[in-house]
Amino acid sequence: MMKLVVVDVTELAPPEPMTVIITALARLPADHCLLVTHRRQPFPLYEKLHQAAWAYHCQVHDDNNISLFIYRQIDQLLFEQHFDGEVFNPP
Repeated sequence: MMKLVVVDVTELAPPEPMTVIITALARLPADHCLLVTHRRQPFPLYEKLHQAAWAYHCQVHDDNNISLFIYRQIDQLLFEQHFDGEVFNPP
């Protein structure tokens, strides 16, 4: 079963969100998914994720609110079984 680790970077100024996300990924246990609450899509991060064998799924809730799921590419099926199709609205 895949478990979520949640980080909220909505109040951070650039480049802090990228630093927090990269640090959280470095500590992410196997079979876990990082759920990032953010104000906007971090487009510069996406290429870095792909190069480092991470996959992601983004849910845009409105102009200032997204949920970004980041998980290992090898866990794609596990992610789909547990979270794909679920909508995670922020509190």
